[in-house]
Amino acid sequence: MTMAKKVTIRDVAEAAGLSVTTVSLILNGKGARFAADTQAKVRHCAKVLDYHPDYFARGLVGQRGNSLGIVVPDILNPFFATFVQQVSEVAIPQGYFPQVFSVNGFHENVGHFIEQFAGGTQRGLILAAPGASSEIVDKLTQSDNLPLVFTDQAEVSTGGDMVLIDEAIAGQAIAEHLLKLGHRRIALVVPQTLSLNLVKRFSGFQTAFAAYGVPLPDDLIFRERFGPDGGEAAATKIVATDATAIIAINDDMAVGVYRGLMAQGKRIPADYSVVGFDDIPLASYLTPQLTTVHQPIHALAEKAVSRIIDRLAHPSLPLEVTHLATRLVVRGSTTAIIPGNR
Repeated sequence: MTMAKKVTIRDVAEAAGLSVTTVSLILNGKGARFAADTQAKVRHCAKVLDYHPDYFARGLVGQRGNSLGIVVPDILNPFFATFVQQVSEVAIPQGYFPQVFSVNGFHENVGHFIEQFAGGTQRGLILAAPGASSEIVDKLTQSDNLPLVFTDQAEVSTGGDMVLIDEAIAGQAIAEHLLKLGHRRIALVVPQTLSLNLVKRFSGFQTAFAAYGVPLPDDLIFRERFGPDGGEAAATKIVATDATAIIAINDDMAVGVYRGLMAQGKRIPADYSVVGFDDIPLASYLTPQLTTVHQPIHALAEKAVSRIIDRLAHPSLPLEVTHLATRLVVRGSTTAIIPGNR
């Protein structure tokens, strides 16, 4: 015997020719702003399709629980995994329980997230996914006033508080570190598409190169998949150039650079100085330990959670932009250039 497929709110929205957010608001008794015929159409479609809402998933008849939604681009990225863990450490003792929503490169996931947020259990959202965050904000403008906090990965100019680092200054600092060591042919390992924060980070690299009068030619910019495999692929190409140092856009790609250089019989830092960005836990366990920019992940998490809790208690609080400081952590993966060291 085949079980009948459960009718979802998305099915009702498609039948009515309306957005999931609109249907959710009307069925949750919050659709007074919509025309009477629109409300009637939604209820008619729900009745015809025999739609029954999942009250547990909706937080017991529309009452939101104590969950905080965290939207990240990829939970397998060590930075975001650490960020989620830090949010949990901060939020759970205060009675709030994180729910993780990872885009993982699938745009259709964003629609499912929006459906959940429109009538789900979240008390607030921490948005750390570029692109997806803007869409989520656009689609939730008619919904409950959920407190929103954006990080650098998802900077949106309106609609919520922001917790940021100065990406440009941090990028400049790490490029200057290599330039001060005498490196002039420096390869950059970046993803094929730069999110807003990575554009700023890249601009910091450019500022440092310009200040030292050092060109940044296209043949030393390697655009690969975002992750260790991309870093490894870039390393196999860099060894065919005259580069003496490598800037990986983040530590995750730097890990791949290490592996790629090792496979080519190259040594760090004797053959190549290597730097990353983020200071993920693995950075200090690599051999040699990775020079990188330390992001204040715990402070990012702490501030994001506190802003949501403050806004729940005082909804009229003015929006706030917080800038947190980074610092350059110099370890064993960088050294002054030695002429003829190859």
